[in-house]
Amino acid sequence: MPEDRLAWSRADGAAAEQLWETLNDSAKALFSELMTEPGRKFSGDELSRLLDLPKGKSSVAGVLGTAGKRCYQLGRALVWCWGYPGGKTAHYWMTEEVAALFKRTSAR
Repeated sequence: MPEDRLAWSRADGAAAEQLWETLNDSAKALFSELMTEPGRKFSGDELSRLLDLPKGKSSVAGVLGTAGKRCYQLGRALVWCWGYPGGKTAHYWMTEEVAALFKRTSAR
């Protein structure tokens, strides 16, 4: 994470609301899926199937790319974590703390 980007914490309700309001339906659905099981690593293909995204993992990358721009515009780190377990394909997840923050935000 770039040093000038603030990490999300449970105390960031106002910033989370601001971000949530700018997200499109696909991003909200994707984040909602990650929130259901914090810490669980979802592959891009799995997320695209769960969300019925038309172009598979490429659609997931597109949704996250746009959401990432919104995070950076707020001076914040990405809402999700990502990595390459096994070195093959990207997996995405959300931490417990960030999931709790965005669960509260999305319920409003």
